[in-house]
Amino acid sequence: MSRRVIVISAPAGFGKTTLLAEFGTHIMADAVPAARRSPQLCWLSLDEFDNDPVRFWIHFIAALQKKGPELGSDALAMLQASPQVPPTEAMLTSLINDIAGEPDAFALVLDDYHLITAQTIHDALEFLILHLPPPPTGLTLIVASRTDPPLPLSRWRVQEELLELRAVDLAFSAAETAVYLNSTTGLTLSNPEVAALTARTEGWIAGLQMAALSIQKRSPETVPDFIRSFTGSHYYILDYLTEEVLQRQPPHIQTFLLYTSILKRLSAPLCDALLKDEGGGMKDEIHPSSLILHNLEQANLFIVPLDDERCWYRYHHLFADLLRTRLTATWPERVPILHQRASAWYETADSTEEAIAHAFKTEDYERIARLVEKYAWNMLHQSKYNTLFAWIEALPTAVVQTRPWLCVYQSWTHHWAGLREEGEACLRTAEEWLARASSANAEEMADRQLIAGYIATVRAHYALTHEEIPRVLEQAQKALRLLPPDDYFTRSTAGVALGGAYWGVGDSVQAEQTYAECASNALLGGYPYRASSALCYQGMQQVKQARLRQAQETFEEALALATGLEGSYFPNAGYPLAKLGELACEWDDLAMARQYVDQGVALCTQLGHVDLMAEALVALARVQLAQQEFGGAADTIQQADRLAQSSKVDPWIYCWMDDCRLRLWLATGRRDEVVYWIETCGLSLDDPFSYHYDLHHINLARALVAVGRLDEALGLLGRLLVAAETAVWHHEAIKILKLQALTYQAKGDDGEALAALGRALALAEPGGYVRSFVDEREPMAELLREHPSSYASKLLAAWGVNNAALIEPLSQRELEVLQLLADGLSNKAIAQTLIIAASTVKKHLKNIYQKLNVHSRTEAIARARELGLF
Repeated sequence: MSRRVIVISAPAGFGKTTLLAEFGTHIMADAVPAARRSPQLCWLSLDEFDNDPVRFWIHFIAALQKKGPELGSDALAMLQASPQVPPTEAMLTSLINDIAGEPDAFALVLDDYHLITAQTIHDALEFLILHLPPPPTGLTLIVASRTDPPLPLSRWRVQEELLELRAVDLAFSAAETAVYLNSTTGLTLSNPEVAALTARTEGWIAGLQMAALSIQKRSPETVPDFIRSFTGSHYYILDYLTEEVLQRQPPHIQTFLLYTSILKRLSAPLCDALLKDEGGGMKDEIHPSSLILHNLEQANLFIVPLDDERCWYRYHHLFADLLRTRLTATWPERVPILHQRASAWYETADSTEEAIAHAFKTEDYERIARLVEKYAWNMLHQSKYNTLFAWIEALPTAVVQTRPWLCVYQSWTHHWAGLREEGEACLRTAEEWLARASSANAEEMADRQLIAGYIATVRAHYALTHEEIPRVLEQAQKALRLLPPDDYFTRSTAGVALGGAYWGVGDSVQAEQTYAECASNALLGGYPYRASSALCYQGMQQVKQARLRQAQETFEEALALATGLEGSYFPNAGYPLAKLGELACEWDDLAMARQYVDQGVALCTQLGHVDLMAEALVALARVQLAQQEFGGAADTIQQADRLAQSSKVDPWIYCWMDDCRLRLWLATGRRDEVVYWIETCGLSLDDPFSYHYDLHHINLARALVAVGRLDEALGLLGRLLVAAETAVWHHEAIKILKLQALTYQAKGDDGEALAALGRALALAEPGGYVRSFVDEREPMAELLREHPSSYASKLLAAWGVNNAALIEPLSQRELEVLQLLADGLSNKAIAQTLIIAASTVKKHLKNIYQKLNVHSRTEAIARARELGLF
């Protein structure tokens, strides 16, 4: 076990699965002393349903837990905690830590990996492999596939992390063919006959196996002629020999093989269910399935056991393909009946996805719709939105539109997929059905009321997205009236929308209370994910009121609900981490802030929630700006912008991105960018304010101050301050008042400037605000030196720590000189390029050196690159 990865890549029929089974029996059992022995080879047989990331990783961990039941338990909990399909970094980190704790070497086989096409799974698997403990301890991953998996094989090959086995390695030599044909199958072929079969099959074990089965049924004198006439490609050999094998089976075995070929996995009870006639009794010619499966395995008749207990089997893939083709040609009318029986058996066994997969083969859409309705809620709680979305989309529109519950579930999946207009159409269809439905018994009336409650909940969220605050209030309150008291999840979901409405009208106190009730209800129902998100919204309202210490406690409570027993984070921990990072940044603990936001960005990305990903990136950009990492901040803002453009994010996120952009431009002397933004942002001084998007106009005020339009800025800031004080939004009031102070300072009115600053300091001191003032650079420091309060002195002390990193913004001309300097031009060449005097170039260089705190051209270029100035 000297490699992290073993890839066995060969076409079907080359014995990949058989080789690995033998490997597990004869090699892995010797890996550790018998006294400490536990299963050393874990196994996962994949199918196309495993392209659902949640299903894949649940099965992956379940396979590993054959090594030990606690292995991956925290990672499994993470999968069950997130309402989105979680990609994997946080979950995988927990899983990798568990693997690293195993004292013995062990391996996991991923059989039939060619069926996995989901890129998110390939990426996550690459991450896991990259971080596995180095051999010889820990886990070796064995990937068996008909095609090369889309993993970085070339890199692993160069790094000697990879062992590869391909068709040429698996093909039988003449000697191996002789052992197999004469010893294993009991034939007595001569060396020339063995050599002929080896040559004609090219060592393909499936071809040799089928040839042996055919030869066993022949009289000795006909064998030489059979071998001599045995020619053709693998595909023709397969057709020819399988037909012969089938034809030589007893009728009841042929029937068994054909009937059960519709199954991806076979068990005796499931096969018995398929082989019952319409009257419910077993067909006379069919023997009990358990005996037949045992005999098929003993006869090596293309059947592969999937577990040690011999409860589940599968057919060789090519053999199954041929059987299904033969079944369709022979008994086409039986195919939907067999799928119906399989679906019914799986439904009884509560195997949701298999029951519905077989149901779709019957085209009995009414039954399929009933099954989807039956299992939809569980699918939502298992985070399997993609699967549920695909099921409903595959149903005829006419079927969906007659079932209001399907319309509601479809609207949920559209909501998570960002298809809001399509979701609205689903809700309208459900409402139309309710309007047409007549009164019925009490149970049906209760069901109709529940449907109406769900419709109102989803509608409230759609209305919130479109900032239709009166409609949010109407629909959320309606949902809470209609939903039963013990439907904690949906009631808390409706409550989140209601809190957003109160936020939108500036009632932060009521919004905070509503979010707190949502969190409480979610916890009562056992939904920590919903509680964590509600607590984050509650904490944001506390920030609005400048109660930063209380907000910190709330975000920490939200984080605790997203943390596993061993301290590892679930993906939904990303949002509270990002918010804690913003608080640490405000308190000028930049190292802690960076740690929080880096983790937050990674986890929000794994969660896959676009709005949260964008918010976390904005938090990172704010910290980078505070750390003077201007190049990194520019990249982060651009990344957030690309994300916002590719998906419909909540509009207030654009406000935060613009705030970061303006700060970046002002810090790097790009005044022309600020002017262009004012002209193109679409805002005016007379716009009506929105409490959701208040920062838009604060951004406009900042930009107006920067370009010298001071009177316009003061008028706008006055209106903004009235709105912020009415809503008791002290956080925004601090921003407005400090901008007022800077504006009055720029106008030369020091009295008004110090008065505005005093009001800002009074609001800021209880929350411990620091960066809000330090980020305003030297003009704010001058005002603080003039202000008599003790808090101003405290801020100036923090200023001393940060002052060395601060730079005075470069002018546009200085930036041009600096760029030409980096291009290698001499002073004379710079002067000629810019059409200025050489003495002017020297003056610009002196200013540049002073502002960047450097002493040479080389240092200036290095410092400018460090700051991201070009």
